[in-house]
Amino acid sequence: MVSPETIMRTLALLSLFAAPVWAVTDDPWTTKPQKLSEHMATSTRPAIPVTIPPKHDNPWDPKPSTVREMAADRPDQTGTPFTVPKGFFHFESGIVDHERRLDTDNKLETFTWGEINAKYGLTDKLDLQVIWQPMTEVRYRGDESDPGFYQSGVNDLLVRMKYNLMGNDSGDFALAMLPYVKVPTAKRGIGNDMWEGGLVLVSEADIGGGFTLGNSLGGHISADSDDTLYFRPAISAVLGREITEKLGVFVEIYSSWHMDEERYWQTSLDFGLDYDLTEHMILDAGVLWFFRGEETLNPFAGISWRF
Repeated sequence: MVSPETIMRTLALLSLFAAPVWAVTDDPWTTKPQKLSEHMATSTRPAIPVTIPPKHDNPWDPKPSTVREMAADRPDQTGTPFTVPKGFFHFESGIVDHERRLDTDNKLETFTWGEINAKYGLTDKLDLQVIWQPMTEVRYRGDESDPGFYQSGVNDLLVRMKYNLMGNDSGDFALAMLPYVKVPTAKRGIGNDMWEGGLVLVSEADIGGGFTLGNSLGGHISADSDDTLYFRPAISAVLGREITEKLGVFVEIYSSWHMDEERYWQTSLDFGLDYDLTEHMILDAGVLWFFRGEETLNPFAGISWRF
């Protein structure tokens, strides 16, 4: 006969083995315990949200609009004080630039094909820029006693950096400084085989009514025809107007001091427009008319994009 003490010891031992089942069962008297994963799913800890990045089907618009509005240095000569956002590549290309001398009976033309300004955003306020002209043609045709000449080849290389001093992401006024150096990579007749450089201050103000006013003030170290370096100041003002959300126009006056066989101000009156294909691609076209100094006409067309 089994004693009461033996029965109590047996029940106590069985209760120890049954404890893990009770721990994962809402009802300790159920005959089918829950799975451990189902029990853990009832945890009161909040779920971690998962953000799925938006899908971009447009191959010309590869990045979401989480950065400042795109601003290009072309097509005017003043440029922009806004830098390329950090980590972005930005390219500005002249499809074709044509310059023709007007104040002479002889025909002097310069064609620049595929000029590229390659930029990269180093920080939120600083970008690096390399300007290269892979093909420049100079065509000169004189009278019967002057057969003229034709030269073509790579032009000089320009390396510069832009640092935004204020207004890059907010406010109605922006200011930047732009130091640069010109590396003489072109042969004689296209370039002057001289190192040159300078510093330019660029500003832009929103003056209301869809108008913006930009200015530049530069000091350049340039070489004359005798390979003598001299200081060449330059100044400009550009008035821009938004016609629509995508289309803008501008008128500009630009002037710089030149010293060659004589000293003179080379001054131009410029007109142009730009059209935003996407948030990251802009088309432009216009004309630069140098009416004082050496009179030339310079029509152009180009494109800018970033990614």
